[in-house]
Amino acid sequence: MSTVKIVYNASMQNILVVGGAGYIGGTVTDELIKKKIPFTVYDNLTYEHHYLKPVDFIFGDVRDHKKLQKILPKYTHVILLAAIVGDSACAINPLLTKEVNQDSVAWLANHFDGRIIFTSTCSVYGINHKTVTEEAPTNPLSIYAQTKFAAEQFLRNKNAVIFRLGTAFGIGDTYARIRMDLAVNYMTMNAIKHKKLTIFGGNQWRPFAHVRDIGKVIVASLDKHHTGIFNFASQNAIISEVAEIIQASTGCVVEKVKQKFEDERNYHADSTKGHKAKLFSNQKFLSIADGVEEVKTLVLSNRIKNLELAFYSNEKHLLASIKEYENQTNTFL
Repeated sequence: MSTVKIVYNASMQNILVVGGAGYIGGTVTDELIKKKIPFTVYDNLTYEHHYLKPVDFIFGDVRDHKKLQKILPKYTHVILLAAIVGDSACAINPLLTKEVNQDSVAWLANHFDGRIIFTSTCSVYGINHKTVTEEAPTNPLSIYAQTKFAAEQFLRNKNAVIFRLGTAFGIGDTYARIRMDLAVNYMTMNAIKHKKLTIFGGNQWRPFAHVRDIGKVIVASLDKHHTGIFNFASQNAIISEVAEIIQASTGCVVEKVKQKFEDERNYHADSTKGHKAKLFSNQKFLSIADGVEEVKTLVLSNRIKNLELAFYSNEKHLLASIKEYENQTNTFL
């Protein structure tokens, strides 16, 4: 198959947002609309039942190379968000995870010469008790982190910028589902619903980034010429500090348990490289406290009837989809 040859021209941008119907995709497309940059969303709606945002949309799977080969010549940039995200969600079907998170990136790197914006994860650092820059040793512990790190390697010599993102939080756009399996969102919901938070250990460092800030950073990088890997986290905090922020907002009781939490990751991400490169140095970022207030307002408003449904968790939603498929298959046997 021949490679799609694209001549980069910042004044003639046309963006393909692969995975644009998701949590981060919603904020990316909002930013593109705001900046009047032409784009198309390409998504197979793994986590959505419908896509109602009034923008150009192509239903397609990131593994459908024949379809992508046909449409890629129209686009100068690909924002590659499509992925199975989260340690537990990726562990359900490691082979599928590799196909989506890793092999699809290898194919795109070999068949598209335009600019690629790729979202990786700070989870590639695994356990590291020192502050991690982009040059720090990597130690991906899960299939999620391993496939994301492997995917990075295919883009290292391309016209690509790779963002190693901290854990997202907060409210995105009005069309994509909110994720309640993310630390800040989940803990805030629990604090309000159950008036109590139980923290295991609590000394684990995590980098965090508001989902709308992630969207802004991605879109701002479209007309830049930087390539390579950049950490992006607007705030680092240990889990017990997050609990204290939530307690201050909700008045919940925080119970600290000395039992070790099964998730061993521990890393404090340094985003200095991106600031120095002016990739996001002029932006004012939303804090964890801002995200807590957003989720608190959402929960108390009862605008979503039950945020504890499987639909709002990647792992639970995928498991429910598998069960539904099996039930439908059994019906016809």
